[in-house]
Amino acid sequence: MIKTILFGSLLSSVLLLIQTTWLKNGLFWSIIPDFSLLVIIWIGYKNKDNQGTWTGFVTGLVCDLLSSSPLGYFSFILILPAYVVSFLRQIVVMDSFFIPVLFGFFGTIVKALGSLILLGLFGSDKVNAYSLGDIKLWVEAALNGALAPIVFYAMSKTKGFFITKKVTE
Repeated sequence: MIKTILFGSLLSSVLLLIQTTWLKNGLFWSIIPDFSLLVIIWIGYKNKDNQGTWTGFVTGLVCDLLSSSPLGYFSFILILPAYVVSFLRQIVVMDSFFIPVLFGFFGTIVKALGSLILLGLFGSDKVNAYSLGDIKLWVEAALNGALAPIVFYAMSKTKGFFITKKVTE
C-alpha cells in the first residue's frame, strides 16, 4: 500500500510539474490537460483499498505547496474523483477505450464540482473555482477524456509499481 501511494504520488507530482512548466501555454485555448488527475483515477480504480484517495491527497498537498492556493484545496479536489471511481470499480468493468474516456471526462467534472463546494464554503476571496458555464472546463474535460486511454494504457504497462497486491493474491 505504501509503495503504491509513494510511487503514485511521485509520478503524479512529476506530471504536475510538467503540466505547469512545459505545458504552461496549454494545448487548446491555453487549456492544460490534467495528467496527474488521470493517474490518480487509474490508481483509484485498480486498487481495492483507498490508495487512489491517499495518492490524491499527497499529490494535492504537493500542488498546494507549489501554488498560492490554501493548504488542502487541491487535496480535496483530487480526492473526490478517486473516491468516486473507487465505488464505480464494483459496478463498471474497465475496457481499453470507452470507460477511460468516461472516467477522464467525468473525473474532471467531479474535480470542478469539488472546487465549487469549496467556493461555497470559503468564498471567492479565498479560493478560485471552475465555472460550470465556462467553455474551458468542458474543453479540459474533453481533453482529459481523449487522453485518458493513452495514460491508462501507459499505467497498465507499469502496474507493478502502482497496484497493491494482497498476501493471498
